[in-house]
Amino acid sequence: VPSHDMVAVYSTSSAFAALKTNGSVVTWGGSGGNSSSVSASLTSGVIAIYNAESAFAALKTNGSVATWGSSNGGDSSSVSGSLTSGVVAIFSALYSFAALKNNGSVVAWGDSAYGGDINYPSSNGSNLNSGVVAIYSTLYAFAALKSNGSVITWGYPDYGGNSSSVSASVS
Repeated sequence: VPSHDMVAVYSTSSAFAALKTNGSVVTWGGSGGNSSSVSASLTSGVIAIYNAESAFAALKTNGSVATWGSSNGGDSSSVSGSLTSGVVAIFSALYSFAALKNNGSVVAWGDSAYGGDINYPSSNGSNLNSGVVAIYSTLYAFAALKSNGSVITWGYPDYGGNSSSVSASVS
């Protein structure tokens, strides 16, 4: 008798990742379909998978994150030290991800011009070290809502990454 133990299936533009009831992940297909670089991290404890166009990010029960797929989000090596614990949610844009940590800070990775760098296009990143309560995304940008009611944006300017024209209203 076949075992039907899949909880959910996620997709990039050309690959799938299936989350199983035991917290393991199975991947197949094109960009994002090869998770061999992080396979040891995907054998148990995964509670959610997030997708970008050609990359995945898996959130684990211990608050760590495993990423795989193209360099547009699949390579989190530049921030890997910040993704070992404390992550409570992950948000995606087309080519990048942003993680909200339990201390109210934000970690981003992927294509720096499209949301993968919290200091692009301005140097607002220092405002994302604490107090963030929610993150929202467009195709190429992110907005973080802080506990004081202000909003910090980053990513591609024409897609919401530059809020300087309304800074008096959102800061």
